[in-house]
Amino acid sequence: MNIQVSGLIAGLLISSQCAAVNVGDITSIIEPNQSLLSKEIENTTDVARFVGLKIFRISSPLADGQLIEMQSKSEILSTPAGLVLPGFAKDIFKIIYQGPSDDKERYYRLSWIDAPVVSAGEDTANKGAQATTSAQINTILVVAPRQEKFDYHYTNGTINNTGNSSFRVVAAGKCLDESKNKDGNGCRERYYVMPGKSVTLQHIDINDGKTHLGIWHGSKYINVAR
Repeated sequence: MNIQVSGLIAGLLISSQCAAVNVGDITSIIEPNQSLLSKEIENTTDVARFVGLKIFRISSPLADGQLIEMQSKSEILSTPAGLVLPGFAKDIFKIIYQGPSDDKERYYRLSWIDAPVVSAGEDTANKGAQATTSAQINTILVVAPRQEKFDYHYTNGTINNTGNSSFRVVAAGKCLDESKNKDGNGCRERYYVMPGKSVTLQHIDINDGKTHLGIWHGSKYINVAR
């Protein structure tokens, strides 16, 4: 089975593979009719952890995205900004979008700090060992345009996003490389396509009658006619 994912994932950073806190999906979306996102976080260890959240606006969710200035201090807020999470506990961070209600899609980096909570009675050796488990985990938040226009164009295996909001392209079917069809699973491809961008399927035979090609736009699936 072949799976292709866009550079969206490549642009994310997990600075420690031993992160004790699970912050959920790598990519979250605030839909046009929403202004609030609830992110559940979970402490996967029996030791209390401090979890902090900082939010930065970025030019793109892809690997080349750059930090850009917020239009106002209240453009996007989180509550709380940080909390102590007991062992094996869960809690909710609420992220609130209060920015412009225009036709622009906006992207943010959610920078999570996961650090141990060390009590005053613990010895220096224990403190040093726990400090090595600190981590920074970056995820992506996409705020869809408040004035959204969804549109696309398909031709010969290429899908062009002609609207103003991102969507995901998913495809499954017979592989162009016959040697990869032997297990019976065929190939799969997934892409994140931003406004004004296009993607061309690389591994699937689009002319095969059993190939499935679709778009996920929010929670709606659209079958792409070929």
